[in-house]
Amino acid sequence: MNSRRVLHVLGTADPAGLGVYRIVESLALRVDPARYEIHVCFLRPGELAERLRSQGIQSTCIDWCGRVVDPPGLMRYAALLRSTKFDIIHQHTGGRLITGMGRQLAGARIVRSLHGRASETTGVVTPNKLARYDALIANSQIVAEHARDANAVVIYPGIDVSQWIVPRPAHEGVVIGVACRLELIKGVEYLLKALALLASKFPEVRLEIAGDGSLRATLEQRSQELGLADKVRFLGWRNDLPEVMAGWDIVAMPSLDEGFGMAALDGMAAGLPVVATAVGGLRELIEDGITGRLVHPGKPDELAQRLRELIEDRGVHEAMGRAGRRRALDHFSIDQMVERTLTVYDELFV
Repeated sequence: MNSRRVLHVLGTADPAGLGVYRIVESLALRVDPARYEIHVCFLRPGELAERLRSQGIQSTCIDWCGRVVDPPGLMRYAALLRSTKFDIIHQHTGGRLITGMGRQLAGARIVRSLHGRASETTGVVTPNKLARYDALIANSQIVAEHARDANAVVIYPGIDVSQWIVPRPAHEGVVIGVACRLELIKGVEYLLKALALLASKFPEVRLEIAGDGSLRATLEQRSQELGLADKVRFLGWRNDLPEVMAGWDIVAMPSLDEGFGMAALDGMAAGLPVVATAVGGLRELIEDGITGRLVHPGKPDELAQRLRELIEDRGVHEAMGRAGRRRALDHFSIDQMVERTLTVYDELFV
């Protein structure tokens, strides 16, 4: 049997889309091309497309907003669908228009992946009525429940733990780290407030923020207002996150909502305890009191208290880091993610 072609449709090739990108990259690198041939289409351009191409993965950017108000972009997407016989369109973004084009122009089966349940600005929203799909994948149980589709398949993102075990450079004090888009929903301002509460008792504590976004300037100003200018480093987007996390002692995720929480899994793989909000998929990922601590969202005093406990008790800190690494290895491997995804693909042709 000839291999079947799968076109993954992603929103952006900018680093802001790194979470979804990593899932697709892992699939493309590990799937037997004799079984499924992976192609990738980004609606908007960015450096991640070239990163895929450098690894021999076929990818393209069409520079389209995904709506009919941009006819040239629409025509570019139509041309892509006509250029190759795709058996599956795996949508990670887009709505009825992209789905309909996949069916009409490619005659493809449609797989829809949901990576969250909240918007960047308004919080948790009622799920839109999606165009008809052949299979639905959710990245956590909470996202599947929010989709209100009994046939949704939960496939957790996977991680290669071996890539996150790197030598830890010696450093003074305690470094708390957060890796995320700098948007309202990520709750970074609450982490700054928590750090301000810790600063007087623990002057050696510092915060590193890996990521970028529309709130960066606001958060930089806020750190100055809180008297934290010398304790907070804004690192921007980093391609060497395993090496960056090797210099951290604790990972924090103060999000107001999360579909899954990939940065928390990264921290676990790096052997670090994670202090995160008890929202969305983070409650499925983190075992409170075992691999980290869960706190209520928007509560900097509670966040500060849990961070304080890990700073003061090195034994608990290290035990949680070891437990997190084991959990990442046992329950969130890339191999598990890939095989479950291929099972979904295979069942489309039964």
